[in-house]
Amino acid sequence: MKPVPFDPKLHHGLLELWRKPWDETMTPDALPQTGFVVPDKAAGFLYRTDSSVALIEGIIAAPGLSKEVRNEAVNAIVAAIRDEARRLGFKLLLGYSQLDVIMERAKRFGFIHVGPGFHMVALDLTKPDP
Repeated sequence: MKPVPFDPKLHHGLLELWRKPWDETMTPDALPQTGFVVPDKAAGFLYRTDSSVALIEGIIAAPGLSKEVRNEAVNAIVAAIRDEARRLGFKLLLGYSQLDVIMERAKRFGFIHVGPGFHMVALDLTKPDP
């Protein structure tokens, strides 16, 4: 699966559809400029800062996908965000979640667990991928 850059005009409707089961909405202006989509499967975003730290956030998958397809799509999104953060010169990529499954995926990508409560993870972008 090959992620493509997020285009609000093309993809925002998908995000709204995918968030509907959780009664969540997000206007296009609330999303960062850098995001990726596996069309009809998953999306995620890179929040850039004015420091050497960036955030990976807003990862979402289409409801109804098989576990295998969802995992492949989300893994492709995480890899695209990681690679873009590295390309842009960031040195640390942070993410957080309350979900253990997200924590486990992060570990497979080489993130380390930072703190309790919300699972905060960090990836040193200056090191090679695991």
